[in-house]
Amino acid sequence: MTEEIIASLECWREGKRNKRGGINANVFCAGLYVTEHLRRVYPLKQSDYLVVSQVKGAGGVAAQGILSRHGEERRFLKEGGRTSRKTRPFAVELVALLDTYSRSDELSRLAAGELREISWTLQAWFVEQIRVEYFSKRRVKAEFSASTPVRLVVAALLQAAQDQGGTTAGAVAQHLVGAKLALRFPDVAISNQSYTTADTQTERPGDFLVGDTAIHVTMSPSQSLFEDRCKANLADGFRSRVLVPGTKLAAAIQLADLARVGDRIAVQSVEDFVGTNVEEMAGFRDGGIRLGLRKLLDTYNSRVSEAETDPSLLIELPKNL
Repeated sequence: MTEEIIASLECWREGKRNKRGGINANVFCAGLYVTEHLRRVYPLKQSDYLVVSQVKGAGGVAAQGILSRHGEERRFLKEGGRTSRKTRPFAVELVALLDTYSRSDELSRLAAGELREISWTLQAWFVEQIRVEYFSKRRVKAEFSASTPVRLVVAALLQAAQDQGGTTAGAVAQHLVGAKLALRFPDVAISNQSYTTADTQTERPGDFLVGDTAIHVTMSPSQSLFEDRCKANLADGFRSRVLVPGTKLAAAIQLADLARVGDRIAVQSVEDFVGTNVEEMAGFRDGGIRLGLRKLLDTYNSRVSEAETDPSLLIELPKNL
């Protein structure tokens, strides 16, 4: 029966892959929590595993504890899927799949010890999926130490992302900016969209909107960005800020001047926007900067896991952090 359930789980997992073959990490978070609740009761009622907006017991500490019980000590999602709106529907789908086995009454008739054994086996399967689909995937990796200025850390990460090719660098830049904003404004809801989500799809004035400022993040500034998007921001009463890699800063400033908005919008490098602010929040103290850098990268990975399905966008944290 356990083998039959796992075969069903494999089909369910494959249905969660995107076009690039990735799977949202919250799929596996849901599996960890549902199998945890399955240890105590079957079939599961919603009150057994759900609260108002989330899966009961979800959180980074809980997920890490489950992984540890199965011999996996590597750091998983900081929030364990607790703050993602995706974990709850995945859990509901999973419970519906398990409910199909209640029709034969096989699981329902199991003794408590047998139910715990099956739930352990299913949970171990989800842990293995995390190892294969999350931990073993290639990640963005750059050489830096805890004492490296944060702007140089950001520059190294952007370069490593560019070396991976494709749209990786653009996605990394956007999510680094999002992570910085989330840390700088903890009481403000900072949007977290997939990199491939166009602003026009969500009617956003930019990649981020903080206060009345529309923030655009791009690795390749174009004339249309300034002529169309930035001018539209100004016409709609928004302030406009464009963030580009340091190597493209001079070109972006020139494009802004050509569009005759150079004196009305801010153009800044991603490295300075992220790095300087992280160091300011740390009081420019070495210990605080080290902690701030760790928080930045943890927040980045958490936001990427919630918004993207490609684990290669995650940043591999150095052990000295």
